[in-house]
This record gives sequence, C-alpha cells and structure tokens, in this order.
Amino acid sequence: MRLLPASALLCLLLSACSQPSEPTAATPAIPAAAASPAQAVLEASQRFGQLRSFQAHLQLRGPRTVEAGMTFVAPDRYRLETEAGAQTIINGTFFLQQAGEVRQVPVPPELLAQWRSPIPADTAAAELQVEDLGAETVGGQATRKYRVRHASAAPDGMLYWINAAGLPVRIERQGQSNGQPFQATVTYTRFDDPTLQVALP
Repeated sequence: MRLLPASALLCLLLSACSQPSEPTAATPAIPAAAASPAQAVLEASQRFGQLRSFQAHLQLRGPRTVEAGMTFVAPDRYRLETEAGAQTIINGTFFLQQAGEVRQVPVPPELLAQWRSPIPADTAAAELQVEDLGAETVGGQATRKYRVRHASAAPDGMLYWINAAGLPVRIERQGQSNGQPFQATVTYTRFDDPTLQVALP
C-alpha cells in the first residue's frame, strides 16, 4: 500500500522546489476524538477527494532538501510550482516547459488519482492501524493528529493531521529510499477556494 504522499512522488519526479503558500485562517474548534480513528482518517481522505480546489506544499528532507507546490482546480487541472518555473497538467496531459519549448507528455491516470486521495480510495478501515495522538495546532488551525500504519507498508507509517472540518491539513512520512533516510511533509491549504485558477501554458 502507498503511504508516501503522492506529492512527494511528484517532487522526486521534477527534482525542483518552490515556496509554500500562506496558511489558511485559524479554525477555533478543536476536533473531537473519533469513536473510530481509522474511520476518521478514511473519511478525511474521502472528503479531500471531493474538493473542487486546494493548494499543497511539499518539503522533502533527505540527502538534499527539495520543496514544491501544487494547485489543483477540478476537474483535472494541476499547476506545479518549481524553482525551474511553473508546470501544468490538464486533462491527463503534462505540458512540460523546458528551454522555451512546451512538450505534451501523458500522465498515468493512477498517479493523478493518488494526488486526489491521500489514502487509496479502496482502503478499508480494518486494513489500517490508527493511533489518536491528540490535539495539535498546525498553521494556526486546531487539528487532531493520528499515526497511520498498514501491514503492507513501511512500519513507521505516516502522521496525519485532520482539522475541525474533517479535512487533512498535513501529512508526514519518514522512511528510507536507496538506503538514505528521508522525511516528506505535505501541507494542504485553500480548500475549495473559488479564486484558484490553472490556465493553459
């Protein structure tokens, strides 16, 4: 099972970085403890998949530090912010801009599906081991923090912060790649912001 946030896969692909967007305004309510932490995490992922727009910021720390940003606008538009400039994906086509030229590269549908769902949509609550780690503030928002593990994934699993609206605002994963330790953190903001746009390059 995939527990590395898909935005980390994006960042490794592009080997680039950008600056994060500003955090959203504080949410005063503290999320209550869920009767079933596993169900709370799955429902948060499902709500996230229904969003019409959002921004994500990835920070990948390992042998080197990499950062990237992504804007999503439904149904199929993604803008990737990298130090090399902006890249765009629309309707499954990656408009790769390099050296003043634009090449159109198809993107596997399963990769785009990962970007819309932090946890695979077909995951059942019984497949997860989820520990409620209590309340924590992230970017001015009150959240509830969970540790999520799956038997077929890395033993450390991932950390998952859910806000009072039941949406994931941060995901963190630690592990090893090619024998080197890494930490990947994805922060989500601007949920359903109607001002977000992704234009053709």
